[in-house]
Amino acid sequence: MPFINSILHTDEEKSHEEVGDSLEQESVEKKTNNHINSSDNVTILNKTAKTLLGSTDDGLAAIEELKSTMESIAAAAEESAGAAEESLGAVNEIKQNSTAILKMSNHSAEVIKRVEDAILKASNKITDSSENMLKIAKSAEHVSEVGDRLSVAGNEISQTVNLITKLAKRTSLLALNAAIEATRAKEKGKSFSVMAKEIRALSAKSNTYAQEIKSVVQEIQKNVTTVQSTIVETKSSVEDASHKASQNAISMKELIERLIHIVEDVKESLEEFKVLDDEIVKMQLSSETIASAAEESAGAISEVTQTISMQATAFKQSNAAAVMLQDLAKKIEKDSSDESIVNDLASAAEELSSAIEEIENSMSQSMIALSQIKEAAEISEDDARKNEAIAQKAEELTAAIKEKIQKVNSDIIAIQNSFKENVETIANAGVTSKENLQSSDTILHEAKGIKKSIKYLKKILRKIELTIVQTAALSINGSVEAMRVGELGEGFSVVSNDIRNLAENSEQNLDQINDIVDNLEDETESIIEAITQMQYLGVKEADALVVLASDMDVSANEIAQSVDVFKEIESRLDEIQNALSQAKVGAQQTVMAADLSLKNASESTEAAEHITKTSQTMAENVSELIEVAALLKDS
Repeated sequence: MPFINSILHTDEEKSHEEVGDSLEQESVEKKTNNHINSSDNVTILNKTAKTLLGSTDDGLAAIEELKSTMESIAAAAEESAGAAEESLGAVNEIKQNSTAILKMSNHSAEVIKRVEDAILKASNKITDSSENMLKIAKSAEHVSEVGDRLSVAGNEISQTVNLITKLAKRTSLLALNAAIEATRAKEKGKSFSVMAKEIRALSAKSNTYAQEIKSVVQEIQKNVTTVQSTIVETKSSVEDASHKASQNAISMKELIERLIHIVEDVKESLEEFKVLDDEIVKMQLSSETIASAAEESAGAISEVTQTISMQATAFKQSNAAAVMLQDLAKKIEKDSSDESIVNDLASAAEELSSAIEEIENSMSQSMIALSQIKEAAEISEDDARKNEAIAQKAEELTAAIKEKIQKVNSDIIAIQNSFKENVETIANAGVTSKENLQSSDTILHEAKGIKKSIKYLKKILRKIELTIVQTAALSINGSVEAMRVGELGEGFSVVSNDIRNLAENSEQNLDQINDIVDNLEDETESIIEAITQMQYLGVKEADALVVLASDMDVSANEIAQSVDVFKEIESRLDEIQNALSQAKVGAQQTVMAADLSLKNASESTEAAEHITKTSQTMAENVSELIEVAALLKDS
């Protein structure tokens, strides 16, 4: 060292003549130089020891400061790691919910589309049912109109039969007159008497047949009344069912329109979900980066903490060595020739050199570790700020999606209620259809009763027709017989002509009745055909409604499942919102922890740099110490 060199320097320009003085002078100079060297070395040792003591105290203070800042960094790192772990947990939860929501939404969209198709088919079927019901109503209306005509025809038959009855009574009276005329003709009127008796008998038969016709017509009228009352109810029921079915079809088409809008809303939500999912993936990657940085920072902190302990030990050892130097300086001042003291001095110098080397090496590692801590903190802060921004954006997206899903859920519930009403309408239509089938059975039974009564009526009419023919024939015979008798048969001739006229009138009335009955028969057949058509359509509609009700039950269940799914989605959105809030708080905590880590890392770096400079100063002092030890050993 310069100041040591100045003290220990010998003049190289001294001449060989001066060096070659007397031995006595050399001995004196040597003793003087040794004394001077010993005193200077002690001064150097004391100064070096004092400097080293100051440096070690300074180093230990810096170590304590570094220890304090590292404890703060460790606490911040622990908080950052906890926040990162919490954020990562929240993000993973969000990701799971988001994935589940995407899956459920896709499935629900498919279900709603199926329901939409099913409702469209149901609507078409209901429209067909409505049209068939109108056909049934039209058939019922036809039956009702025919019933009215049957009722009118029955009244006409009754009126005509009354005429025939009157004619029969008049014929009977004329026959009685004929009998009187026969009695007046005495022996010549016997044949008149027989004919009069036969005519009265035929007239009695006609009257009896007429009463039977009245009874049959009353039965027909009774059947017609039953048909009319039943068909009116059926017609009203069918028309009402048709109207409801028509309204139901319109309602279902409206449901389809609403479902189409719901599908569009779900599609929009899915697109927003995909954006949200992408943002969550970014959050997940950032959270993983933060967690990785926290782990790396923890390793670096552990490394620095370990070197701090080693450095503290090295400074303490250096401090003890410096104290020992002061003791050695005192001993050398008393006796510089003691080799053991010089050896102890050399040993202390070596120990100091080793300790300082250890400090320098560990500080080099600490600086690298502190650089890693800074880098990890910067990464954590950057990614945490990104996560905070993403969380904010994700919260806004989630709120928008939730609002849309709530609307979808509300619409689905409204559709569910409307659909329940539609299903109930269809179920009631099925019941009505069965009731109409039972009513049509009653009408068919009554119509067949009318048909049977008409057949019987025709038989009676044929019998009446026969009596009228026989009466007319007898009246002709009476006229012939009256002509044969001459003057005595004139009265009988008049009566016979009157009877023949009545028979002709009766025949005309009978023809009218036959025409009415034929028409009745045709009308009854049309009623039977109409009722058969009603039954065919009724059975077809009943079967179709059973299938439709079953299909609608399936759709109703799918709608109910969709309601449950969208409620689940809404619940999961709440969980996402809560998790996003947690992630946001975690990101904010990570930023605060990273800022604290950066601040403390900077302070730690300053302390580490100070320790490094201190160790360098100590190294210079030790170099001087080693030189002194070498000089003392050589002296």
